[in-house]
Amino acid sequence: MRISKILAVFLSICLAVPLVVLPDEPPDAHLKTVAVAAFKNGLSFVIRQGDVQLENSTGRISAIPEATLGTLWIAPNEPGTSLEEVIAYRYKVSGERSLTSLASVLLANAGKTVTVNYNNKEFTGEIVGLRESEMPAPEPQPLSFSEGQPGYSFSSNPPAHAAPEYLLLKSEGKLLALHLSAIQEAYLPSDAVLQEKQEEERRAMRFKIKGAGSHTGLTMGYLEHGLGWTPSYMISLQDDNTAKITMQAVLTDDAEDLNGADVFFVVGVPNFSYSSTLSPMAMQETLLQFMKDAESRDARRNSLYSNAIAGQLVADEVSIASAPSFATTVAELSGAPEEDLFLYTRSGVTLARGERAMFNVFSGDVSYEHIYEWEVQDQTRVDGFGNVVQPNYNANSPDTANVNNIWHCIRLKNSTKFPWTSAPAMVISGTRPISQDTLPYTPKAAGSDLKITIATDIRSTHEEREIARQQNVERRRGYNYDLVTVEGTLKAKNYKSKEVRLKIGKTLRGEVESQTDGGKAVKLGEAIQTDNPMSRLTWEITLKPEEARTITYRYKIWVRV
Repeated sequence: MRISKILAVFLSICLAVPLVVLPDEPPDAHLKTVAVAAFKNGLSFVIRQGDVQLENSTGRISAIPEATLGTLWIAPNEPGTSLEEVIAYRYKVSGERSLTSLASVLLANAGKTVTVNYNNKEFTGEIVGLRESEMPAPEPQPLSFSEGQPGYSFSSNPPAHAAPEYLLLKSEGKLLALHLSAIQEAYLPSDAVLQEKQEEERRAMRFKIKGAGSHTGLTMGYLEHGLGWTPSYMISLQDDNTAKITMQAVLTDDAEDLNGADVFFVVGVPNFSYSSTLSPMAMQETLLQFMKDAESRDARRNSLYSNAIAGQLVADEVSIASAPSFATTVAELSGAPEEDLFLYTRSGVTLARGERAMFNVFSGDVSYEHIYEWEVQDQTRVDGFGNVVQPNYNANSPDTANVNNIWHCIRLKNSTKFPWTSAPAMVISGTRPISQDTLPYTPKAAGSDLKITIATDIRSTHEEREIARQQNVERRRGYNYDLVTVEGTLKAKNYKSKEVRLKIGKTLRGEVESQTDGGKAVKLGEAIQTDNPMSRLTWEITLKPEEARTITYRYKIWVRV
């Protein structure tokens, strides 16, 4: 039998190690994943339910979930029952695994007769064993004793295990040492050993239900990483006023096997303060490691541990019967608005761990209008305290090339039954792709602008110039200041054959005095304590075909001299 063929067969098979349940172990609970609330950040809240068998009111969950801190909850569903305790523990199972290397197979068959092809020559004989390569002796380390006498000590760490290098083969009355790297093939007898025994450590939770008989319904919920969703939109322009918007969800499952489960795609910003910390029940860390890791992640958690004893005393005084029912939490997952979150619902999802699935969440017709946006940008010349700022201008920068371009956008009105979560949006017309950009979060009945392309048929220019200066009008912090009046000019011309709406915005430093064409000025809260606060100017105008418009604005700014 050729060892190369045997290894190829066994390497292609994933050997399942059988679970050995000790006689005194309680029955294993098989809980099915019935509901998953998936978030866009890769977190999910999983609900498992099932009818579990009990022995002396005790059952077992053999697969401990990777739950985050404070999110693992277990509750019986039968009236008159209550959860008394849950204990996480480790146990060992025996099994076998395939031998995957030539050296391990030869060593496992010591005493058997084998034929090997060594440097294109065949040798037949009895396997005596394997010889390891020589390891250099550790260098002695100087050590000072308490009496001050010098001495030597070897490292307390054991030396690294040497790798097998030679096959010892007894053939024709001789003991041959054949280098393993030169063995091309090996022929083993039909009773060759191709597996070895191993002992594997596993984790489980043992729970005890008060008031239950031989079985009871059980619900388990927990928050874990590895199962989340990614949204995207397809916006198909039907005509100049109507578009069809379709939302798609891609579910990424690296955590749970789903079989007919209800999946809730959650829209909103979740707040899970301890999502980066595993529950101690997951048995992944010692208590010391858990405390150190938690403290390093978030200093706020120190108060959690310092108040743990006080919190326990209060909890002990509360009757179990008066505690909130976990089943109530499950019932609230109804696919409707939940506080500031919204849940899209998909029933009957079957997905194995490691798979991905794509679902259409909703589709509907919405109205839209074409609008053009010009965000006016220029180099900052004076900071908030009047200091002159050297311009940082790079003509070859991609950002510089797009400064002061006018963007063609569509303004979508959300008339669907659902809010729109922030996600990539692909815009098409028929089968032709138009653009892709990010559609921002849009509540129901609200509107959002989505960029389409740069409008080359609408030309624009922008300039600012100083029109007045009052010198040394004020002295602050030991410096003199000039008060400078600046006038800005915005010019836009529509070369299209149809009328367009143009939305203009500009943010500047200084006190706005005036603006033409119905412009609005708002003083921003940012840097309001400085000499030159931030202000925001906006216009929304209509340009007829071939029409040109000139807009002016003025503002005052302090300049330190």
